[in-house]
Amino acid sequence: MRQRTTFARALAVLTAALFVAAPVGEANPQLYGYGRQMAMMSKSPVVTGIDFAEAASKNARFCVSDMDGNGRLEFCLVKMDETGLYRELECYEADMEGEGLYPVVIREPERGLWPGINVMGNKMPAYRYINGSHREERYYHIDTCQRKGDRYLTAQQLVSLMDGILSTWTAATEEGVCAWSESRPGMLTFTPETYRDGNGNEIDRETYAHSVGTYIGGAEKTDADFRWLSVTELEKAVALGDGGIREALQKSWQGYRFGGDVPSGAT
Repeated sequence: MRQRTTFARALAVLTAALFVAAPVGEANPQLYGYGRQMAMMSKSPVVTGIDFAEAASKNARFCVSDMDGNGRLEFCLVKMDETGLYRELECYEADMEGEGLYPVVIREPERGLWPGINVMGNKMPAYRYINGSHREERYYHIDTCQRKGDRYLTAQQLVSLMDGILSTWTAATEEGVCAWSESRPGMLTFTPETYRDGNGNEIDRETYAHSVGTYIGGAEKTDADFRWLSVTELEKAVALGDGGIREALQKSWQGYRFGGDVPSGAT
């Protein structure tokens, strides 16, 4: 599929052009294990140095995962911005020796449509793709909502972490208005008015509904689980020391799954 090839090539070019902060490559959990990574993470200033007052004021949430399946854990923190959407994102990945956390490069998405990564949850749509180098690539399908004045836009997006770079592709968008429901008091209803593909060209509703599958043609569809927890839970854990922090991190990590695979050490 041409679209799939296009964004794969774009990512390859970007990867080659950037000096990525986190060392790339496949980890070997047999050498140091997920337990060692978890112990390192519980002592890392990335975790212990969070401004919990500021984070709590933005209803921050954190998650431990292995989005790219390379055996190196990630710690992600997401905060609510002034629009009421979770668009302030920090993400870190363990180095290849499990000795430290390094920042992931977050690539600015097309048209400024930042993904609502906090909606990554249970049984979310995901895709597995084996590239020409026989390497597994993982893509997560997110429906991101953004407010545009008195109108709303929902974007069907694919998020992927590869070689220390978190990238987002927009397959299609729908734009419309929200209004209070007359039949369901207290509930907002969204009425779409226009549909567009990732390039902004107008499309019909049926094309929109199948846009992600078309965009990533050739990939195996599956699902994934993430467990986001409130940052206040982590703040309480910090007060208990390394053991408490590790328990909180482990709780989130135990909730991660990609396809039918439960990572070693996640249970």
